[in-house]
Amino acid sequence: MFRKLSLVAAVSVVGMSFAGGLTTEAQAQDKEVVVPEIEWDTALKKFQVDSDKFIGQRFSVACPPHSVRDTMEQVYGTDAYPSDNAICVAALHAGKITTEDGGQVMIQLNPGLEAYTGSSRNGVDSASLPGTQRSMVFVDAESAAAADEARQDYIPRLKWDAKFTGTGLANKDLKGQVMTFNCPAAPGDLRMRRVVGTDSYAFNSIVCLAAVHAGKITTAEGGLVNVQIDPGMKKLVGSIRNGVETKNGGGGHTTISFVDAPLRATAAPLQN
Repeated sequence: MFRKLSLVAAVSVVGMSFAGGLTTEAQAQDKEVVVPEIEWDTALKKFQVDSDKFIGQRFSVACPPHSVRDTMEQVYGTDAYPSDNAICVAALHAGKITTEDGGQVMIQLNPGLEAYTGSSRNGVDSASLPGTQRSMVFVDAESAAAADEARQDYIPRLKWDAKFTGTGLANKDLKGQVMTFNCPAAPGDLRMRRVVGTDSYAFNSIVCLAAVHAGKITTAEGGLVNVQIDPGMKKLVGSIRNGVETKNGGGGHTTISFVDAPLRATAAPLQN
């Protein structure tokens, strides 16, 4: 099982000042970013994301310090691991966390390898294994370029009328996680469909159109957009930005926002 862990240094809602100096409830409200604190035997299947449709996506989790009560599950591979392996044990083997401090890691789900080669690292012996359907790697500044290349062909390409709730990746239980999509250049007959909010948008928003409003892409060129799943807000306020007019509406239990890259934040101290 895993628990939700609130992060300090919540992401502030920015850009919510409007003409005439008006501000909104959303401007004063910070979005509390949440990632799951997992156990040392937790695998991606606990999130229901270990499936082919999530290949190329990234997920952030926090591993606690290792205790005598925690088991060290067998892991396989080196640098790349089968997707059903224990995340924290694999992260320790990969040198991304320590047993003393734990830490937050970002995982990318990739296609499986034909075979995995074991090794001894950081006090963990991984084993060799024949191929699996999916694999996982840990993404940081040093590995980001290789990870980007590996997932390039798997990022979903959206139509300009695609709602986030229609992408198949819109799981309200994944608050704090970021889903990446590819918006093509807009068609010449683009319809300005209804979008609700500014910076924070309704969960069922048209992804590419909302991304234009947020200033992340243009209709002429499109591009990659990173959609963060956020806690809901009582009120979302519309505005006119970048040629797109959005509406007022309720935020519900879950909203979305657009980030420049999947979030890496520092976890709050664990409570005993």
